[in-house]
Amino acid sequence: MPQGRGCPVFRRARFAMRYSLPMKTVRGAVSTTYLCILFLVCGAAHAEAALPDGYSQLLARGVETGIYQAVAVGWIDDKDRGTWFFGKAQAESAFEIGAATEVFTGILLAQAAYEGRLRLQTPIRELLPADFSFVSPTFGAVTLEALATHHAGLPAVPPNLLPAKVDDPYADYSEQDLRAFLATYHAPSSSPDYAYSILDAALLGDLLGRIYATNYTKLLNDRILLPLGLKHTGFDDGTVLLGGHAHGEAVAHWHFTALAGGAGLRSTVDDLLDLLQNNLRPEDSPLRTALLLARQPRAGMPTQQIGLGWNLIEAGASGQTWPLVWRASSTAGFSTFIGFRTDRQQALVLLGNTDADLSALGLALLKGDTPPSLPPPPAPTPEQLGAYPGLYLVRPGFEIIIRQRNGRLTAQLSGQPAVPLHADSEDVFDAGADGFSISFQRGLGKVMNLLFNHAGINVLAQRLSEHAPHVTRVPIAVDAKSLLDYAGDYRLDANTLARIAAHADKFSLQLTGREAVPLFAFAKDYFAGDDDSCELAFQRDADRKITAVRIDFAGTARAATRIHWVAP
Repeated sequence: MPQGRGCPVFRRARFAMRYSLPMKTVRGAVSTTYLCILFLVCGAAHAEAALPDGYSQLLARGVETGIYQAVAVGWIDDKDRGTWFFGKAQAESAFEIGAATEVFTGILLAQAAYEGRLRLQTPIRELLPADFSFVSPTFGAVTLEALATHHAGLPAVPPNLLPAKVDDPYADYSEQDLRAFLATYHAPSSSPDYAYSILDAALLGDLLGRIYATNYTKLLNDRILLPLGLKHTGFDDGTVLLGGHAHGEAVAHWHFTALAGGAGLRSTVDDLLDLLQNNLRPEDSPLRTALLLARQPRAGMPTQQIGLGWNLIEAGASGQTWPLVWRASSTAGFSTFIGFRTDRQQALVLLGNTDADLSALGLALLKGDTPPSLPPPPAPTPEQLGAYPGLYLVRPGFEIIIRQRNGRLTAQLSGQPAVPLHADSEDVFDAGADGFSISFQRGLGKVMNLLFNHAGINVLAQRLSEHAPHVTRVPIAVDAKSLLDYAGDYRLDANTLARIAAHADKFSLQLTGREAVPLFAFAKDYFAGDDDSCELAFQRDADRKITAVRIDFAGTARAATRIHWVAP
């Protein structure tokens, strides 16, 4: 059950409820009937909207089972408005809202267009200094609308994203890094389809700041947040930002610095309800034109339309359909859903401080459907993970290596770096942004095979060994000066950079967006990763200068040429 705002009983009580057990408060048992009556009394006293049947119970179960840590809910139903708080959430609690930041960036773009500062079809080259050069001319022709609708063809993350701390990967990505990416990126020549990239809205926000001769964060505050009265929405952590959780563990907050326009905002349930109230009745809003312009469909996907930061789907009502406008996001430790439909004058905010997805629940509620199933529970224990490591054969030349290291599971495909796996349910894991999942199959209680799923296609892999392959290499000493000869950046492919770093006695390989892997030398110009995931062979020219490196990932070697990034 939620904690109804204005009702102190619900602020104090946290309920322990299983599917078939009675509810209990922390201090003692309270009957289900009494709590339901008390909840109705509190709601009636404050004329709050009521959540549709089943949703409060679903969220309470999610908190009790550990799927959610804390959830804040805001609901507008015509003239009624209510908020509910589950777990440790309170009215003033702030959450990371991740890619839902794009809604604000889209409104800012719409406002700039309304003011005549730009056109939606303005190419990005017109908003950068006249002497700014692009390696790829087609990239300079990308329009602001293409950025806002994720049709710019940009990679999911910038290739030169090489975080100092992988648990806060965007924190040290600077404006200089962004400029270097813009000048160096080789864009696809054909018109791209939809593909999400944090770079789209991040670059859009940066360009909007240039138009107004300020920075994005100040511009958003002055032009959008203050006019809408959103006093508790911004980019600072503050004292009320909840801690994030993923797979049953506490995780670090994410900070987006130069990429703030893509995912940097923190907000509260009341502020986001105010945003949605402005969208339900834009005639009463100081940003009426921008709000209406931002939610107009600009591009299409197979199942929905895209506006300036918003997604739009058709929802049924009395035999007709009506646009349901929404946006959802997950960061490392938070999940967000915001959405509204004007035909019913309904709006919903869901904020959670775990990475458990809230979009299915949010869409079902706004559509008027029955509550969906809860997401899977948190991760298994390290002891349970011991059942999975080994070598799995898909076909000759295509193998999958599963390793357990430091209480975590990784998967490595032939020719690719090892990636962490996250538990979805018993025997089912996913690789997150790497876009594949693995289901382990058992026989007589023992793991025998795995089912590899990518883009909806399932491939069976037979378990050949219960241990991951390991080649014993004897480390040799290499002096610090010699290690510096290897250090630098190498282009593995168009969207992937390999950085070799040498610091004192530490030598490592780091790929775009990934954690650095410590390396040790086992022969002259030959190194291996201490996690068994790779071997490196450096190549020299006639003058003995290092010009390239071949990286062997699980038996498949890939060449990477040495490059130098230049920031204009």
